[in-house]
Amino acid sequence: MNEIELIDQSELPAQGEDYYYHPLWTTCILLYRGSIQVNSNGTPTDLQAGNILFIGYNKYYSFTAISTDAIFKILHYDRNFSNRIRLSISRYDAYRLINANRSTPFTPAPNDFEAIWTLLCTLHSNRKKPIDPKKDFLQKANINIFMAIIYLLADVIYTAGESSGKTHNKRKEEITVHFLQLIADHYKEQRDLAFYADRLNISIKYLSISVKEITKESPSEIISNWLVTEARAQLTISTKTINQISQEFNFSDQYAFSKFFKKHVGITPKLFREQQANLVTN
Repeated sequence: MNEIELIDQSELPAQGEDYYYHPLWTTCILLYRGSIQVNSNGTPTDLQAGNILFIGYNKYYSFTAISTDAIFKILHYDRNFSNRIRLSISRYDAYRLINANRSTPFTPAPNDFEAIWTLLCTLHSNRKKPIDPKKDFLQKANINIFMAIIYLLADVIYTAGESSGKTHNKRKEEITVHFLQLIADHYKEQRDLAFYADRLNISIKYLSISVKEITKESPSEIISNWLVTEARAQLTISTKTINQISQEFNFSDQYAFSKFFKKHVGITPKLFREQQANLVTN
């Protein structure tokens, strides 16, 4: 199961060093005991025992504070894993779960948290065992344990009111999921809706109608959110110049990028970087 990584607090770098992580996967942090503070793209979030925090694909994060008694696990999973497992929930809800992103932690009922934690501990232990290439029993067991974890996490999210809440048009749902997957791969170089509509063999109008109906956001808003999220990350953690970032994001020049960033964030990239400077060591 190369689509999954699972570690605990003992496998992190030594506390006091400013390490950032930028996995290509969704991150789920479960805190069993103690307290921690996570900085994700410049936004600090405090977690207490019993909290679950999702950090979406393509985000940087670090642990800025960890109590001495903290016990937690970090689950990374491939953003495309939902395409390779069968979940008895809608395609869009499955996508939202696998690619979950939320700036505030969930606090499930203690029994629900304990159930997820127990399965995570079992999965963590199993993944440290040697795999016999002639037998796939352990591999299949691990996949089923992971699916059970996903279902329980789904229940936590739905209980918190994060479910899409209604049955959607299947065609529009499929279009939306494929559109979101295309954005994940092309958002830096492609902001033109015609590119995505062509890839999906539909009109720009139908793309907009479908995505808006399913997500309540327009395609352009979603693309902008991806760009802003990554821009904040780059300005927080990288040593790239603002001009280099604007080129990477395929803006015509630094001025155009700065104007875009200020429109969505409220301040210029330069000021944002200065505000974040005391949180990271480049």
